[in-house]
Amino acid sequence: MEDVLVRSFREKFGSPPEVYSSAPGRINIIGEHTDYNLGYVLPSAIHLHVAFLASQRTDGIVRIWAESFEQEKSFSLQKDVEAKQGGWIDYVKGIFWVLSQKGASLRGINAYVWGNIPLESGLSSSAAFEVSIVKALDTLFRLGLSPLEMAKLAQAAENDYVGVKCGLMDQFISVFGKKDKAVFLDCETLAYEYIPLRLKREGLGILVYDTRVPRDLASSAYNKRRAEATGALEKLRESGVQTYKDVTLSLLDEKKDELGETFYKRARHVVTENARVKKAVRALRDDDFHEVGRLLFQSHESLRDDYQVSCPELDLLYECGKRSHSCLGARLTGAGFGGSGIALIQKKDLPSFKKLVSDEAQRRGFVTPSCYEVEIGEGTRIHIK
Repeated sequence: MEDVLVRSFREKFGSPPEVYSSAPGRINIIGEHTDYNLGYVLPSAIHLHVAFLASQRTDGIVRIWAESFEQEKSFSLQKDVEAKQGGWIDYVKGIFWVLSQKGASLRGINAYVWGNIPLESGLSSSAAFEVSIVKALDTLFRLGLSPLEMAKLAQAAENDYVGVKCGLMDQFISVFGKKDKAVFLDCETLAYEYIPLRLKREGLGILVYDTRVPRDLASSAYNKRRAEATGALEKLRESGVQTYKDVTLSLLDEKKDELGETFYKRARHVVTENARVKKAVRALRDDDFHEVGRLLFQSHESLRDDYQVSCPELDLLYECGKRSHSCLGARLTGAGFGGSGIALIQKKDLPSFKKLVSDEAQRRGFVTPSCYEVEIGEGTRIHIK
């Protein structure tokens, strides 16, 4: 694939790329909507990725071909960076914008983008895109960014330019991911630890179930959920807590009437999900995948009932998982409102479980889902420099 992309770049721009970076998408094993609430998460990078090939120009123009969209777009660094255009180009402009805000010396580029992360699937194609750009520009212009700076700059582009108030998890795992490892991340302190995922040894696989229900996070209920969780915490701080990691279920129950039903439910999800992440870490250290699966089911129930970010298509995966002896656990992954779920499955039974969920989706009149196994992959890297 690398040779194909280099050749495509040369055909498009008449010369070879000076830099070729890639960054992976991710699954979040458990810990949903806890990242921006400064709690715990347990994501892994996957083998699906975005590739970004680039070379320098001399005229201050950024010209980009996006293979997935079969579109070419361009903008001027001198005149156009602050004006959003809408669509995928804003992720590129956002990176240039945050780097310029930090005083980076940038020039125009020719760039070619290719990716195999399904769009709008909840596997964080946007973070992979952002990180691949930051990684390439850091190498091309010798910016000297640390891995953590890359993740934070990519997040800032999505938060402050694109307008999606995501936490740091997606960009962090796209930078720091390791093969066959999950990352246990404290989103408040950014302390992290690699946790082994010995799936193959245990005869297990992770199935992604893409509902193909589209999401537009910038205009969806995502930002509303974030505001509700923040509002609940503000009320709880009157009791002396600082973050959700300080909140107990007994305190929540004590403050239930003051919080009101919506704030109470949002807070209860965050508190219980933080606890589930820590339990999952302990279970993975012991290779207790049955316990991990039980926690996945519980996570989905909480996301469905307390955070209310599921949908019938995502609930289908959970329900099929509960019915199947080969499924240890299943839940939505990502922000919800559509997108994807994951299921922890006995590897030998992956084909039969795919058929089960596909047949059930057809019976219910849903869009035919896309189901595929993912491998746990590496974080961002440079292929050519």
